[in-house]
Amino acid sequence: MSNEYHLADGSPRYGHRTEESSATQPGQAVTVRVEEAAQGAARLGLDDMAAAIDRRLSSAWADAPDPLVTSLRKEHPEELAAARALVKLHLGSQRQWRLKAQEVRDKQLSALVARRKASGSAIQILLMRLGLMAALIFLPAYVVVTDQENYVKLLITGALCFAAALIGGHFLTIRARVPVMPNIRGPWLTELREDVVDATLAAILQNKGVALDSRTAAACRRGWTSIQAASKAMAAVRD
Repeated sequence: MSNEYHLADGSPRYGHRTEESSATQPGQAVTVRVEEAAQGAARLGLDDMAAAIDRRLSSAWADAPDPLVTSLRKEHPEELAAARALVKLHLGSQRQWRLKAQEVRDKQLSALVARRKASGSAIQILLMRLGLMAALIFLPAYVVVTDQENYVKLLITGALCFAAALIGGHFLTIRARVPVMPNIRGPWLTELREDVVDATLAAILQNKGVALDSRTAAACRRGWTSIQAASKAMAAVRD
């Protein structure tokens, strides 16, 4: 796959390569895996994202951009562009990343869904939902057929149906006992993505042989490390 990160032959642009190793060991891994953060981010579920966002929002280091990281980005625009290209290659757009995370969450909840089906509660909830839908359709349809000229009655019926939908949906959600769907806000998800970019940038520079001092390297990986910690915590909760 052609992108700013790979060369024409498909090899990594910023990996440690020699003519001898290319000839004798074409699949040899580079010293630092530049795709580690991007691949890991692609495996996150929505719950992992939400936990990582909460952790980031409560961390003092995330209150403002780190000057070391900001300076490194300015000094290496080409490598920054390559890091962004690699992250986009694995995550896609923000919407595509959310959809991937939704798929991961669905797989994580597959055991729960199977347990609900085995116990019969899933069928019960389905019947209750169908009953609620039928009631919400029947009442306004009855009013329209019998007294469609009474606009006040139609407005009152609509308001009652709206309230019933909210209350009934809330009740069914509680009865279904499905874990709450996390609310992922776009700007905060962008911050997570930039953390992945920073970790990828540091890996690319290290593969090029650029010497990064320990503080700068740690600052670049701090966000990705926080994401990993949040994901591990959520895994422990699921277990």
